[in-house]
Amino acid sequence: MQSFLNRCLVAKPNLLFSIGFIIIVIIGVLGDVLSWNKIRFFPNSNLVGIAIATGGLILHFYCHRIHQQAHEKSQQIEKLVTTGIFQKIRHPMYLGIVLAFVGLAVAWGVVWIFIPSIIFSVLAVLVAIKEEEFLLKKFGRQYEEYMQKVPWRFIVKIF
Repeated sequence: MQSFLNRCLVAKPNLLFSIGFIIIVIIGVLGDVLSWNKIRFFPNSNLVGIAIATGGLILHFYCHRIHQQAHEKSQQIEKLVTTGIFQKIRHPMYLGIVLAFVGLAVAWGVVWIFIPSIIFSVLAVLVAIKEEEFLLKKFGRQYEEYMQKVPWRFIVKIF
């Protein structure tokens, strides 16, 4: 698992998450076509899920405006971004991806879609944690100070 996370970090994590989105969409379509079980509150869950997914994607793309090197390989990132939402949480882009995965699963309502949604959400958290190890090595004391100023990875006062 460690080497898998290392490869995700060295490569571009967006490739991993693009694959996650594709898998979630395929399972959602199959669930509709094959009439797989839906979650209990379907179709009301559609609106909630769409709101969560849309909010996650808006957050993710908003962060791109602040952190313009975000889709570069980790080794190519030249400076820490500590402005905007990055002043409150250290990994808002990964949070946006997790919200999009969960939101798509809730919106589609297919029970089986939650498995890849959870797997790719956990991978996003693990990649973010692995990325912190890399950033500590690359930026040293500067990143340590940032971690002290911004102690929350994803959700303020929770995690």
